[in-house]
Amino acid sequence: MSKPQHGFTLIELMIVVAIIGVLASIAVPQYQNYTARAQVSEALNVLSGVKSELGERYALEGSFGSGNLLNQSELVNQTQYIDSIDYYTTDGGDGVDIGIRMKNAAPVSQAIRNNRFRIEVRAGEGSITWRCMPAQQQPMDAKYLPGSCRS
Repeated sequence: MSKPQHGFTLIELMIVVAIIGVLASIAVPQYQNYTARAQVSEALNVLSGVKSELGERYALEGSFGSGNLLNQSELVNQTQYIDSIDYYTTDGGDGVDIGIRMKNAAPVSQAIRNNRFRIEVRAGEGSITWRCMPAQQQPMDAKYLPGSCRS
């Protein structure tokens, strides 16, 4: 009489290792993209208070004015991902461009380090529109922008 076999054979173990390798090769890049998008979303959320301030300024004065209402150093200190914020008003005061540069060091995802995206704020016909997009200089790949920016 032969003894019953216990455990797994070498082939079975090799198949499991191959399946885990294939799943990891798919999951790791997706997780890295997710992490980069989450970091960009946090950087975008830092400007949530700025939205209301710009809306109030436009409602009271009829333009965004020519002055910079952002305290950039305070906003940059609110997150570990932003390196700098630039603020520009357009001619006539009916628009604002806000540029955000991500840091060029950890913990920022390698894919978005030192890249920039911008927010265009425009007023017209009784409403204010916000659009975010890759910047013109050192642009961030659009796939790392939050979903609201990509549509």
